Order: sequence, then C-alpha cells, then structure tokens
Amino acid sequence: MNRLDRLRVAFPKYDIDALLVSQPESRYYLSGYAGHDLPPRDSAGYLLITNDQALLLTDARTTEQAAREAPGFEVVGYGSGARGPQAIAETISTLSARRLGFESIHLPYGIWQEITMQLTGVELTPVRQIVDELRIIKEPDELKHLQDAVDVLDRCLAHILAGLEPGITERQIARQVEAYLLEHADGPAFPSIVASGPNASIPHAVPTDRRITAGEGIKIDIGARSGGYCSDMTRTVCLGQPKDAQLVELHALVLEAQENAERCLRPGMTGQEGDALSRDVIADAGYGAAFTHSLGHGIGLEVHEPPWLSQLRGQQTLEPGMVFSIEPGVYLPGWGGVRIEDLVVLEDGGARVLSNSPKTLILD
Repeated sequence: MNRLDRLRVAFPKYDIDALLVSQPESRYYLSGYAGHDLPPRDSAGYLLITNDQALLLTDARTTEQAAREAPGFEVVGYGSGARGPQAIAETISTLSARRLGFESIHLPYGIWQEITMQLTGVELTPVRQIVDELRIIKEPDELKHLQDAVDVLDRCLAHILAGLEPGITERQIARQVEAYLLEHADGPAFPSIVASGPNASIPHAVPTDRRITAGEGIKIDIGARSGGYCSDMTRTVCLGQPKDAQLVELHALVLEAQENAERCLRPGMTGQEGDALSRDVIADAGYGAAFTHSLGHGIGLEVHEPPWLSQLRGQQTLEPGMVFSIEPGVYLPGWGGVRIEDLVVLEDGGARVLSNSPKTLILD
C-alpha cells in the first residue's frame, strides 16, 4: 500500500473526506514535490487529497517543477501571492468533499481565515497527527537517507576536530562545519551549535567570537541533510587535559546516562519511560535539576518531529522503525555544560546507534 492509500485509510478516524496539506515536509513526503516555502506568507503549494483524487496547487513559478517531481498528482496552477487560499477554496468546491481536514499544527490562522471566508458547504476540520502517523515509522529508503546523513556528519566532525586549536572562535568552527556540509552533503540541517567554556551552559547556544582555550569544555552540536533527511549529533570535547576535574566527572556521568538509554530502550516503552532511562542516572548523581530538556526527539524530514522521549510529551509507545535522538545533558550556569547525542533506530531487539563518532572527552 502506497503512502496516499495509507493516508486515505485514516480519513474515517478523523471524520474527514479530504485533506489539505500545507507543511512542506508532509507535502514532500506524500508527493515528492520539493518546492521551497517562504513562510509564513508565501507557500510553494498545497496538496488537496480526496478518496479518489490527488491535486497539487501551486503558482506559475513552480508548476513545471511540480509536474516533474510529483507525477502522481494533478497540478493545478494559480496566480502568485495571496491567491493560494482562493485557489484552495475554488478547487475544493469542485470536489465532492464536505469535511476538509487541515494540518492544525502548521496552517497559519490568517491563511485558514482566508480559506474559510471563501468556502461554502465545506467544513474545515483541524487534524494534528494524520501525516505524522505515516512519517513516524521510517521505510527502508528513508533509513538509507538518514544513514547517509549520519555518515557524512561523522566525517564532518572528524574533519573539524582534527583542525581544532586554541584561539579559534566558536563562530569560525561553525562556519567550517557549514562549508564542509555544503561541499559534501546537501548542507547543514540546522545552524550549528558551538559553545565553549561557560557558554556551554546554554543548551542551544549561538556561536560567538569567543576564542576556545585548552583545558575547557567545547560543546559541538551539528546536523547534515542528505536526500531531504536530517542528522543530528553532539559531542563535548576538550583540547588537552581539563583544567577542572568537574568536566571529567560530568562527561562520564552524561555518557553513562546516554549509554544506559541506548542499551535498555525497547519497543513497547513509552517516550516517558525512555526519557527516565537517562534522567534517573543523572538525578541519582545529584544533577537532576541541571538536565533541563527532554532526552530525545524524532528526526527525519524535520530535525524535530515525533516521537518524543520526554517527561511532558512522551505518552506515545515506541515502535520498531522509529528514529530519534538520545541526548542527555547537564548544564550549570556560569560554569558550562556537557551534552552527548546520537541518533538511533529502534529495532525489535532494542536501539541501534547510527553514528560512529568517538565520545571521548580529551583530544590529544
């Protein structure tokens, strides 16, 4: 059963007879069309999927691209700018649908309002997870793209670490990562996080002109994109012997917490239970309050997507075929922080780590 057929099977569950797809990643997943949005005002197109039709609505700038990349869809062209909502309303009125689902997590309120004002006889119904439920279990070709994105990231990190030396700035390291991934992959999956010394206490720190020095922690969180799919990895390293013994202690603790989760995760656990595999280790050592984020997030066409290994959002049961991060961390304001992150694919026997980069703290 192909992706569209599996999507249509879910229509009765959500009490809809058609679906409007606006999120670029879901649009690509279902159609193969890779048009580039300029959010929030300028969409590269929308999918309208009924039980027997699959339409791709886009403007004249991308109709040729859409026809080439989405041969399974009928391309409906419309004028540029704000005519997208009008084209949606006009097109749906020609179909037999009466309850049109839309991606409530993505469609901007202003666009929803424009569509609603022009619709007659069709009810717009918010749906949240309908495409996510398809995307969350990765198919073999998706796993290949993900592994490719991980492999190039392993090579990128090795290249970056080989050139690290005192005096280089966080911003220069981040630019080196970007240059490598533009040359060897489809580019970075997200802006690189390079944080040294006390800056590493911010989980999503923005690289600065601070120069790294020997003996301090350097947190490097980078991601690559390959074939539309993302990778994500974090290592915390130190040039030479650490000046502060606490860095050695916390790195060992975070590594223990990560390896415990990677070793013990099993299908059938919830995301909350998965999160606890690392969180309990860190809490038992007295640093529970310093682990300030979830253990992991799903990854695929988006850097952050379901499932969630989280205390707050981890109600979902983990299943084979899901791919997500395992990234415990400890952050101490004014001192710094440590995070170690791998991507894993969950299989029948447990989690298989996709990355091969060493997790040693000290760089010789």
